[in-house]
Parts: sequence; C-alpha cells; structure tokens
Amino acid sequence: MAIVPASEPNLNASLFLCITFFPSDRMATAVLRLVSSFCGMILDDANVSSRFYMAAHELAENITKYSTGPKVSLELALEEAESSYILKIRARNEASADRLREVERRLLELKTTSDPVKHYDELIHETAMVEGVSGLGLARVRAEGGLDVDYKIEGNELTIIAHAPVGRWRGDEQLEG
Repeated sequence: MAIVPASEPNLNASLFLCITFFPSDRMATAVLRLVSSFCGMILDDANVSSRFYMAAHELAENITKYSTGPKVSLELALEEAESSYILKIRARNEASADRLREVERRLLELKTTSDPVKHYDELIHETAMVEGVSGLGLARVRAEGGLDVDYKIEGNELTIIAHAPVGRWRGDEQLEG
C-alpha cells in the first residue's frame, strides 16, 4: 500500500475546528450541524458554503460507515495561501486493510482524473446495479463540489482532505459577537 502525501493541519490557520467523535450516524448528524453553522458563519458565499457542507457530509458518512476504530475525526481549517485562503476539510478514521486497498484505488483514480464530472458519470453507470455500496460520495465532492481531494494512509489510518480556495470570507471583525 502506497502512502500519498497529504498536508497536515496548519495550526496557524486563520480558523480551525476539530471534532473527534464515536462513529455513529447520530453523532455524524450532530457534527454536520456544527459544520454547517461554521461554514455559514465564516463563508461569505452561500454557494461555496453549501459545497463545503456537501463535502463534509460525504466525508462524515464515509468515516462513520467504514471505521473499524473507536473514534473518527473531522477537521476544518481556513488557511492563508499566497493570494487567497483555502478551506480544508480533513476526515480521519481507521479501516481494515481490504477497505484501505479499495479506497486507495478509488482515491487515486479520483485524484488523477482529468475530468471529474465524466469520472462521476461513469461511476454512476458502473454502480447503478450494485446493491449496498455506491462509492459515489468522494467522486461527488470533486464533480459537484469542485473541491480537490488528497489522501494519506498510515498503517490502518486513512486521512482524506477535500479543499479549495475561497475567495471571500468573513474576517475577524465580522465574527465577533
């Protein structure tokens, strides 16, 4: 199994939120409410906010569904880049070796495709008749959300990062109160 570099959280990020929780649907739902509020509070564009919420939803669903460990985490960081800000959603969980091999194959395809929408459409057709597992969530993040996806596998821990530049965000003066 290869290790693909993925950036670690920047503790000097302008804003940072990290939530570690037990992998259950009820906890994921509660965490997603917090993510929705966080995105709505910091992002000045409702469309961008909804894209990041969708990505967080897909990631939370995956880490909850496929975790073999007692905890999972979801992190959001607004990091300063050269001339803009990048919002990153980082999801972590432990998974079985078989699951890690499968997700690595899917993530490598997703990361290297030149046309995320075409790739997503192909996956829809491939999985239409497969019961129980669609594998569409991460492809949706790239195709519909327009976010880039990176990943890292260390031992039995998987980290997936969905990220994209954000043009406008509400600065410190607007977040107070």
